Amino acid sequence: MLKQERQQKLLDLIQLHTYLSIAEIASRLEVSEMTIRRDITELAKQRKLTKLYGGAQKLDILEKELSTDEKIETNVSQKKYIGKIINSLIRDNAIIFLGAGTTIFYALPEIQRKNLFVITNSLIAFTYLKENTNYRILLTGGEFSHTTEEFVGEVAVRSFDNLNIDIAFAATNGIFDDNVTTAQFDEGAVQNAAFAKAKETCIVADSSKLGLSDVYTFTRLSEHDYLITDNEISDELVEHYSKYTTILREEV
Repeated sequence: MLKQERQQKLLDLIQLHTYLSIAEIASRLEVSEMTIRRDITELAKQRKLTKLYGGAQKLDILEKELSTDEKIETNVSQKKYIGKIINSLIRDNAIIFLGAGTTIFYALPEIQRKNLFVITNSLIAFTYLKENTNYRILLTGGEFSHTTEEFVGEVAVRSFDNLNIDIAFAATNGIFDDNVTTAQFDEGAVQNAAFAKAKETCIVADSSKLGLSDVYTFTRLSEHDYLITDNEISDELVEHYSKYTTILREEV
């Protein structure tokens, strides 16, 4: 493959996936990682992409996080499917953490266990649970984010100091290799506080978010018990991400 053709294919991949690691690009183009590093460096100097540690990102990536209202209608069927898997992991009488995001929100109607104690920093999750269940609910304190409709900051993090959680579920804006990413550092800090208090931890992401990244890596996939996703994930992606954790794409 000629250099010009290879670099154009590299740019096409970055445009499609927003972010890819060097290893992923090298595998897709069937060339060495050293070659891809050189290509990324050259293309970054030409202002055609953004060079990041371990990979590359498209130049015009959104700096503003999409709001809950902007995300609410995306991949709805996949998110509802994920809810069935989440429900299958929960036991009656459990203490659970449900993070913010529309993936978790659409999963809520599928959670049918008895006598749950639900901890959340998501206002939309709290509102749904208050109006549709008789679960005990703890809504964290913290500063309210109008963009994502969740509570963040030091007060939210400290809400977990004296809590014990059986299983925690948190969503993400994108996963590439072992990196689980988010748009704002504060959002990841709250989820990490919940994970630290949980016996089991789960990352939740529909299959469209695999191979993507946002600004901050807030945790590593390999640190968690499960990656819960939908049944549209390809066998190739299952094989790749199974190197880091157990992939759940159907009820257990």
